Amino acid sequence: MSCSLRPATPADLDAIQEIERHSFPKPLPRASFETELSREWTRLVVASDPRTAILGYIDYWVVAGEVHIHSIATHPDRRRGGIGAVLLAHALDEGRTAGCHLATLEVRRGNRPALALYEGAGFVIIHVRSRYYDDGEDALVMQRGLSEPSR
Repeated sequence: MSCSLRPATPADLDAIQEIERHSFPKPLPRASFETELSREWTRLVVASDPRTAILGYIDYWVVAGEVHIHSIATHPDRRRGGIGAVLLAHALDEGRTAGCHLATLEVRRGNRPALALYEGAGFVIIHVRSRYYDDGEDALVMQRGLSEPSR
C-alpha cells in the first residue's frame, strides 16, 4: 500500500463526504466535518495516494489525556488494503505523543470488519450501549491503553 497521511483541509471535504456516504448507514453532514476542522482538540486526517486521491480518513479527538476515535472510513474501492489500520495506528501514536494514556471508541455490534480492525489493534470491549443507534443496534464501547506502541 502506498499512501501518505496529512491533516485534512476544507478542500478534502467533498472526498471525505463521498467516503462517508459509502461507509455509514446515516452519514454525517458536511457541516459536521467543517466543525471538526475548527476544533483545536480534533484531528481529521486523510490518507492519500501519490495522485492525491483521498483513500480514507480518520476523525479523532485528543482531549483530557485520551484519544477518542469518532470514525474511520476507507474508500470502497480501497478497502481491505490496510489503510484503516494505518490511520488507526497514526491516531494512537499521535495520542501517545500528546501524553494520552487511553484510547476509546464506539462501534456497531454488527460491524465485523471494524471490530476485527480494533481488536487487532489491541482494543477490548468494556461496555455495551443497548439500542444506541437510531436503528436500534447496540454500540460496543472499546478501549485500549497507550503505554505500548500500536500493533
